[in-house]
Amino acid sequence: MTDLNELTVVTYNIQFGINAEKIVSNIEILAKDGANIICLQETINIARHELIITTILKRLGKNWKASYNVGLEDGRLSIGTCIIWNTTVLTLKYEKKILLPKLNTFSAHEKFYYWIIGVPGIPVQRRVTTCYFTINQKLLRVSSIHIDNVGGQLHRMQQLSYLLTQLKQNTTPDYEIICGDFNTFDLLKTGYEKKLLQKKFGKEFHDASKKVGWTSDIYNIDFKTSISVFPWIIKTFHLHIRRRLDYLWVKNMKVIKCEKIMIPGSDHFPVVAKFEI
Repeated sequence: MTDLNELTVVTYNIQFGINAEKIVSNIEILAKDGANIICLQETINIARHELIITTILKRLGKNWKASYNVGLEDGRLSIGTCIIWNTTVLTLKYEKKILLPKLNTFSAHEKFYYWIIGVPGIPVQRRVTTCYFTINQKLLRVSSIHIDNVGGQLHRMQQLSYLLTQLKQNTTPDYEIICGDFNTFDLLKTGYEKKLLQKKFGKEFHDASKKVGWTSDIYNIDFKTSISVFPWIIKTFHLHIRRRLDYLWVKNMKVIKCEKIMIPGSDHFPVVAKFEI
């Protein structure tokens, strides 16, 4: 394994893999274009189907491996995260699977939203996958995170604080990446929650993805289970609610470039960052 000067990292919410073939194809393209680490969110178990992570690894080939944190249930209750990496570039030292603080119940408006989209209003366990790699004889820690879309800003900040506390109990890495879907919906576009994120991360971390613009659009969510009037309104009136939900927070790494890749397959676009190390 030779020393590298650059590292390319992707974060990608794959929308429960509902468009599995397209997602797998997209990830193949990202790998061919130079991605060394691919962090996924919304990986789930689907009864009588191969885990999409297994399918991805088969397509990428023998030089790729994965670590994932997915529940034992079938369907969306198993929602989890994953890190896939190129073993010719990185060597895994060890992995951690972290469970974030979980909501006990939803508020009235959250229950109403889940009724509209036809999904059971049951709080789900949010999960983080963390991997410790060696690269250039140094330690790199990568975490793929998916913070709750419900519970409000306070709950999301509590989940992030919990993760940071857990990470501080382990070996301090030379480089660090914490990326994924932070669900900073911010309907009124105040930017307040993004400021809260920076405050939680502190001055050592910076947001490599701050200039990528929006990464998710309600127009592209899965309407299969929704009450019929909801997608009709969205599609008829071409309602687009676009927000940046996906972030790459990094420490001790210089950002060469960071961009979203506007490809279909999910209600999120993958975000790709190239770093100098």
